[in-house]
Amino acid sequence: MDDRLRPAHHGGLVTPRWVGLLLLVVLVLHAVVAKMPYGLLPEMLYACHVATAVLAVGVLLRKPALVVFGFSFHIGAGLWGYLIDLCETRTTSWTSVLVHVAPLVVGAREVRRSGLPRWAPWASFAFLASMVVFAYNTTPPTLNVNLAHRPFPPVARITPALWATWVTNLIFGFFLIFTTDFVVRKWLKRQWQTQQTKA
Repeated sequence: MDDRLRPAHHGGLVTPRWVGLLLLVVLVLHAVVAKMPYGLLPEMLYACHVATAVLAVGVLLRKPALVVFGFSFHIGAGLWGYLIDLCETRTTSWTSVLVHVAPLVVGAREVRRSGLPRWAPWASFAFLASMVVFAYNTTPPTLNVNLAHRPFPPVARITPALWATWVTNLIFGFFLIFTTDFVVRKWLKRQWQTQQTKA
């Protein structure tokens, strides 16, 4: 089973390069339509947006590891963050939906074929932590990108201190990333067993 969890063991990506270009176009469109007009361009440094860019570059450069990483982060953290924020704000945009759904579709196709490496959730968690630090040092506190400057409003009373916010968010992120990774692996195993049975 572990042998099948290495990326692209069949010899590369099946997703055409134009899909990677399309993902980058979607990101630019999201920035132009949903961010720039409202002075929110620094929000493009949300970890999920950066992960989408990494996945897109992976498709363009034919780098399976980047695609696998992008999928791992989106399914383990990006999607959950988006859904939680959606429940809190009860608002989104069509470009935001594309930015969060498209990488999952592209990544799932590749992961179903090539597998999910053991390093993927660890890379996703390290990326999450680094993006919090990066956002803290490069984005306006008012935007609270990646929850780097203050806690998520519904839990602000529980974690009022910034350090407590970071620790809580990273623990929660770790739980989501590794739990989702476990579920995806179970799904992949069933998919492969079904294929072997049919063969």
